[in-house]
Amino acid sequence: MSRRAVIAGVGHSAFGKLPDQSAWALEVEAVSKAVSDAGLAPRDVDGLLTDPGPVQGILEGITPHFLRLGAQLGLNPTYTGSEILGGAGSVAIIERAVLAVEAGQCDVCVCVYGDSALSSTGAYGYGRGDESAFGFFGAVGLHALAAQRHMHTYGTRREQLGEVAVAARAHAARTPHAQKRRELSIDDYMTADPLVEPLCRFDCCLVSDGAAAVVITTEERAADLRIPPVPILGHAQAHSLSTYASAGHFESLPAARSGPVAFGQAGVGPSDVDLALLYDCFTIVVLLQLEDYGFCKKGEGGAFVEQGRIGPGGSFPVNTSGGLLAEAYGGGMLHVIEAVRQLRREAGERQVADAEVALVSGHGLGMNTHTTLVLGR
Repeated sequence: MSRRAVIAGVGHSAFGKLPDQSAWALEVEAVSKAVSDAGLAPRDVDGLLTDPGPVQGILEGITPHFLRLGAQLGLNPTYTGSEILGGAGSVAIIERAVLAVEAGQCDVCVCVYGDSALSSTGAYGYGRGDESAFGFFGAVGLHALAAQRHMHTYGTRREQLGEVAVAARAHAARTPHAQKRRELSIDDYMTADPLVEPLCRFDCCLVSDGAAAVVITTEERAADLRIPPVPILGHAQAHSLSTYASAGHFESLPAARSGPVAFGQAGVGPSDVDLALLYDCFTIVVLLQLEDYGFCKKGEGGAFVEQGRIGPGGSFPVNTSGGLLAEAYGGGMLHVIEAVRQLRREAGERQVADAEVALVSGHGLGMNTHTTLVLGR
């Protein structure tokens, strides 16, 4: 395959509680903005890949998501589909678009995430697995176990988890569309009541209505567009399909396997990365990824984030728009969009000087799925 895929356009709706707009309408808006940002027209789109959130992917999952959305967009693509990989899904559909574009199965592929979880009943409040009979509900409990394990094994402290939450809010304060723009102090964090020990509400991602989209096309096609494209230097996936009851489930994420593959494709290493957009459903996941991607040694994630290192002005900025913890829950697609804006020098007050290489990750389900992108200029 001699064709090379690039990111040509990005766009998103507002995020927050948007009860007057359906998820479908928000997705149409995001796609329209992304296609326009690329300097293309809807008639140019011949690929559609979707990452439905919990409402559309589970509660309304009878009709395939891509089918209904494609009909509303008026598309008859040559390539289409939907992915259900939890929080790894948005990066996964971009990877799938790269493969399709480079194989010639389509020329312009739109990847879109959208949902209305904040305005819908039951999006997250359901039991998962037999353990729910004993009060073990949802992702908070699972990731609390991961945090407890890390604290027990490596001496990680709550204050270090708090550093991740504080940094996210500080970045979001510089992001006009973020849901949580009020900065957070470490004292605010430490005095918050626990949800599932040791995690409090500031450790947990937001719930949002909204949609975000990215346009993938060929380097040759993008040469004629109005904005220079963002090259996709490397990408990879890795998955661990065991459960938390399996030995070693909390020892490392599949990022430890997908990271080296993506870095190898890109011809770079952790020391070459200027900023990281790490999937941050919970603060502990950021620490685990910093370790498993090789930015620090195993067990040193807590120390790595101290003294504002990952916040604005820090030596290694992470989630510069606020991430899932403070910008909005965008399924991981907003992480990709922020990386693109940083590399296109469009991030305004939060711009990372001379950013050349960005790492983007997705993490999903019961700590089972993981996806990695390396983007450049």
